[in-house]
Amino acid sequence: MNKIEEPRFGALRLNVKLAVSFGGGTNSSAILCGFRERGIVPDLVIFADTGAENPRTYLHVEIMKEKVKEWWSLELIVVQAKQTIIEHCDKTSMLPSLAYGRRSCSQKFKHEPMEKYIKAWAKERGITEITKCIGYDAGEAYRSNGKPTEKKLNKRLTEFYWYPLVEWGWLRAECIEAIGRQAIPQPGKSACYFCPASKRSEVLTLGKNYPALLAKSLEIEANAQKRHREKIGLGGRRNLWADWIKMDEAQAKLFWDIEPHEIPCDCLDG
Repeated sequence: MNKIEEPRFGALRLNVKLAVSFGGGTNSSAILCGFRERGIVPDLVIFADTGAENPRTYLHVEIMKEKVKEWWSLELIVVQAKQTIIEHCDKTSMLPSLAYGRRSCSQKFKHEPMEKYIKAWAKERGITEITKCIGYDAGEAYRSNGKPTEKKLNKRLTEFYWYPLVEWGWLRAECIEAIGRQAIPQPGKSACYFCPASKRSEVLTLGKNYPALLAKSLEIEANAQKRHREKIGLGGRRNLWADWIKMDEAQAKLFWDIEPHEIPCDCLDG
């Protein structure tokens, strides 16, 4: 890895392997573009596929696979849990955990598959320390508050955490500009297409652009209602996406842009 200034967080260290947690959205793409501009060479770029990403995210991952190969002769690694989030919801008749006020879906379908791969990758190479880059921008530095600066993944491997965009002071606008400087199409937000953190306007847009995906989302929501005593939908308690669609069809469009869920999705990338 090329010599660079030591960041304030102290997590990026010389001679420590550098892994980028790539989410397929604006922020993590901006990290890669920033590395390109600064001459920083990652050792691993890894994307965890939940099995329910937005179609534009899958297209963007393919674009960034080519860029990662072109810039650093690296393969952008794609990992997945044994069971996709859709398979899990279908099997259990449950919604993603965020609908119930929890965040275990990001842990199960994003973090755990990445950690499993990183452990095997490090063991194969005799690596004992790794720095993971996470794509929180400077406007959402609060998302790292209270989180550890390092973690023992096992007896052999320590993982440090670095937030480059916060370190560089890049807000969303700077991230978008950095991606544009590399002539890469803007990826937009990356999240599961039936994420409970979706805005109502995003649900309507999903139905307009990808009606089959909205239909699958509503099917998952309807199946979950059969086992709940109270009304819990993809928008949280008393917030069914099916009701939102009916309200829109009745042209009751007030407050469409209000975020229905107060807990931000931990998978969110830009």
